[in-house]
This record gives sequence, C-alpha cells and structure tokens, in this order.
Amino acid sequence: MFSKITNIDVAMSQVGAGSVVMISEFVGAGEPLCCIEWLQNSGVSNLTLITNTAGMPGGFGKAKLFENGQIDRLIGSHVGTTLESTTQYLNDRLLIKEFYPMGTWAEKIRAGGVGLGGVLVPVGVGILDQPGLFRQLDGPKRKVELDGRDYLLEAAITADVSIIKGYRADPMGNVEFRYTSTQNQKDMAMAGRYTIVEVNEIVEVGDIPAERVGCPGVFVDAVVQGKPLQTQHEHYRTHWIKTGRLSTV
Repeated sequence: MFSKITNIDVAMSQVGAGSVVMISEFVGAGEPLCCIEWLQNSGVSNLTLITNTAGMPGGFGKAKLFENGQIDRLIGSHVGTTLESTTQYLNDRLLIKEFYPMGTWAEKIRAGGVGLGGVLVPVGVGILDQPGLFRQLDGPKRKVELDGRDYLLEAAITADVSIIKGYRADPMGNVEFRYTSTQNQKDMAMAGRYTIVEVNEIVEVGDIPAERVGCPGVFVDAVVQGKPLQTQHEHYRTHWIKTGRLSTV
C-alpha cells in the first residue's frame, strides 16, 4: 500500500528561501509545532507567511520565526498578538500590504483551493476602491457591480507549501481534526502546491470513521508525526505558566 508517512526533514525540504508558506493556527490553536520548530532550526528566510494571526506571545511557535527575522511578508488578519511581529511591522521590517477581515482572508484561501481567481466581498466598498487612502496597497481595489450591489474583487490566495495540524491521520493522508483546530484546515490543504499534515497520532487505514475525516488524503502530500496529544498539552501549559498567563494553583 502506498504511504504518505515521511520523515519531517524530507517533508519540510519543500520549504526554501523565498517560499510562500501557509500555516494553520488560530492564536495558538492548531499550530503544527514540530514543523514550526523545524523552520526555526533550519534558518530558512525571506519567507512569505500566510496565517491568521502572528501566533502566541512570548517567543512561542510562529512568534519565534518573527524573532529570528525569517518572515519578510505576512498575509493574515492580525499582526499584534506578539511583540516580535508588532515591532517588526511598526519598524517596516515586516511587509503587510493589508490586513484582511478574517472572513475575507478565509474565503480568499478557499477560492485558491478550489481553483477560483477570487471572490466578491462587500467589505471595504467605498473605502478600498478609492485612490490614495491606503499607502500600503498597490492601488484601489477593483469594484464589481452584481445584481445592483457593489462588491470588491479579492484575489485568491495559494501557497508553495501548506502545513496543517491534525489529531490523527492514516498512511493515505486522511486527517481527523479536533476542537478549534478544524478551522480553515481543509481549505489550506487544498490551497497549497505541496501539503504537509502534522498529527498527534498515525493510525491504520480504516481506523478513522468516514464521518470524522475532516480532510481527505487526496489533498495531502506528506504525513509527519508530531508530539503526542498529552505532550502537546503540557507544552502549551508550560508556556502559559512561564509567561504568567496561567496560574499553577
């Protein structure tokens, strides 16, 4: 049987200097920690990072990538969750042409995954279609009228490499998610030229009930073993205690 299970070094070798990388996460939830640690240790730089937020504060996870100066450009909905990303943005070290509302950002990724050129959204009409209001933009956005209503044309988002986080996967790449980590994961998998899934457990084909498969293996190129679920929980707990955001009492 063909297997997509591979060594993390082999899978992550798809990321090189200047790559466009999409990483799943919502303020820490659903971060592929082992793959992020690989990026930190590799020193690969000049990356464009597509992710919802800049991660968790205190030099944890993706925040370390900003601290190391590995990210040149961010495409997301919020930069202010960590000191590292905020400082680089304010000092013009980090390029962000625009912050997208979360719904718009998610739809741009979904459009990229299903092969659309873009989506029509009403957010920003009368503002972002006007010249000279936002210096970071290349120019006013294109306005489209449909059925008597105005929309902005938002281009689709794709990536060289998408890295998502799952709870379990089988050798064929079928993935099961849990809790908040389900957010945007399948869309991200579809929007990457090469997609890596990091999981807590690798199981046999058939062990994941069909109704629990959140991302079919057809959208996954590589499955890598991450931290066991309990170890991951302790990792987060230790960080929150260290940064004073969780009491030991």
